[in-house]
Amino acid sequence: MAVQLGRLEVETPDHVVLRYDLAGGGNRGFAAVVDFVIATLVFAGALFGFSQLVRAFGEVGAQVFGVLTLLTFFIAWSYFVVLEWLWQGQTVGKRLYGLRVIRDDGAPAGFIAVLIRNLIRIVDFLPLFYGLGLLMIIGTSRSQRLGDLAAGTYVVRAPRPQLDYFSLRTVTPIAAGAVVETRALPGEVQRLVREFVARESKLAPADRLRIAHQIAEAVRPYARDLETTADDVELLRAVARSLRATGGER
Repeated sequence: MAVQLGRLEVETPDHVVLRYDLAGGGNRGFAAVVDFVIATLVFAGALFGFSQLVRAFGEVGAQVFGVLTLLTFFIAWSYFVVLEWLWQGQTVGKRLYGLRVIRDDGAPAGFIAVLIRNLIRIVDFLPLFYGLGLLMIIGTSRSQRLGDLAAGTYVVRAPRPQLDYFSLRTVTPIAAGAVVETRALPGEVQRLVREFVARESKLAPADRLRIAHQIAEAVRPYARDLETTADDVELLRAVARSLRATGGER
């Protein structure tokens, strides 16, 4: 893993180099505003609901109102943790601005990493609306706030691949009598396929063919009756379409 000129470079165990553009303070700030508004609405909705419960239960409800208020803060804060964990490193704001949280190996951040970076979000928020966090993003060469430094995560630009809605299938035909069972593909192979398709247009023709061949070799054991001469690039495109249709990486 290396960082240079605002770009994160990760070499996979298959010696394929994945490159990610680090997100700067601008897009991250706009995404944070969107998420903060949504979290505030979640907080307000939960608080209103609990207040109605307090009224319904009278004196008993009033005694537990403080606990319910703390629970309301927890629910609003969980918005960031749950979405980043289950939505492959994205919240609503990050998805709108094409951002994603990843680990230093290029994989989506796991639950522990997401939990750590969001626990320290409270410190990054100081003294007012991510003041310290923004200074850290601007001041560090890796564009990391304190939460990212503690969790070993990065926020990168996540380009949106063009979808062909007429070609999405759970099991993707590649050649006559041959299919690739995408749900059986290991998570690492699925991630490599996704990253290749998202970035292939930026690769030189020779590099595109070389990298496609390396990844396709990992895909072929999961294909039935697939000729070894099948086009590697088209194979990966077809697999990526199927992954998008089935909900993606496990």
